[in-house]
Amino acid sequence: MIRNDIAGIELTSGPTGLRSRIIVRNLPDCTRHELAYLCIPFGRILGSLIVNKQGFIQFSSESEATRAINALDKLVFRSKILHVSNASFRSIERNQERMQILSDENEDVQESENEYYEEEF
Repeated sequence: MIRNDIAGIELTSGPTGLRSRIIVRNLPDCTRHELAYLCIPFGRILGSLIVNKQGFIQFSSESEATRAINALDKLVFRSKILHVSNASFRSIERNQERMQILSDENEDVQESENEYYEEEF
């Protein structure tokens, strides 16, 4: 099992706790403590993390995470509609892969634009 401790959340690639972690997308500007405070009514929070307008909350049980998902999904928080679902280490890996693909595509576009300008002059 791979473990990665970041800002109080233990992210694991094994079966432990995967269903007790949620991801909150489309976050407005807020701190991880403010996000955790929003989730306190649904159960015991073991950790929180915010990365690129996405928040992760680790609850102590799957039922707590499910309650939070049911209550917070589509909730308007500071003029933003939250999108809440279960999270796992794989979802973070997929997001990182997508960001790398977008970065690679952006570099390809910049290179082709540079080639165009070089040919023009």
